[in-house]
Amino acid sequence: MSTNKITAIATLIILTFANLNAHAFFIIDFNEKWLREDAYNRAMNQAKKNLRPLSEVETDDSPDVKTDILYTGSLVRAGEEFIADMDGVNQLSQLFPPERRPEAKRMFVEIIDKFNASVESLYQVPKENVATGLITLLGGAYAAYYNKPLPDNVVKPAFLQVASFLRKKADLFERKSSREMVNSYQLSVGLGMLLMLLQAELQKNPNPAHEEELKTIGRSVFQAVLGVEPERVSFTSSGIVFR
Repeated sequence: MSTNKITAIATLIILTFANLNAHAFFIIDFNEKWLREDAYNRAMNQAKKNLRPLSEVETDDSPDVKTDILYTGSLVRAGEEFIADMDGVNQLSQLFPPERRPEAKRMFVEIIDKFNASVESLYQVPKENVATGLITLLGGAYAAYYNKPLPDNVVKPAFLQVASFLRKKADLFERKSSREMVNSYQLSVGLGMLLMLLQAELQKNPNPAHEEELKTIGRSVFQAVLGVEPERVSFTSSGIVFR
């Protein structure tokens, strides 16, 4: 997801918060435990063995967006909050020191809302979808680890693979409430976009210490979600490839 698309949206959003120093947002208390506890992330740990090549994925019979088993439910914004659920946003705000959490909540609501308004037209993938959230999270991890954005042309192939993989795991969704799915989506999109934002900030204002911190977080996300080191994963126009 390149700097002239999704990352650009995140960067413009954070600039609307006049009192926010972007460098201060590098001071985050990241613990991948909550990623490992997410059922969809745990399922993705099996992807390196069971993810089918894009050439074998049925791409022409995707279900209707709102009847798709991966649909998380609609996020309706009212002011500075989402009406139905803020659990994921509240959890994301805990990454920051207490004095920054109120502004962090507002920032994450803005980012997720703008992401939902843009992702379908930019990448032809659905909003409010578990697979879209996971690809956004992995895109953020890629940007954080390699200090460069995930190329635009690999987003949809990766989505199609992951969506097909997850739809075959119906048991993951039968036991999940809509609230849990929305929570997972907010966490994935919020963290993924934050990592892209911080990488874009590094491009403008290089800082070796922040670059190393971001790389560490990127590696942790790959390990938590896919169970592999970043170097073992390639995002290509033909989909995700494990080495």
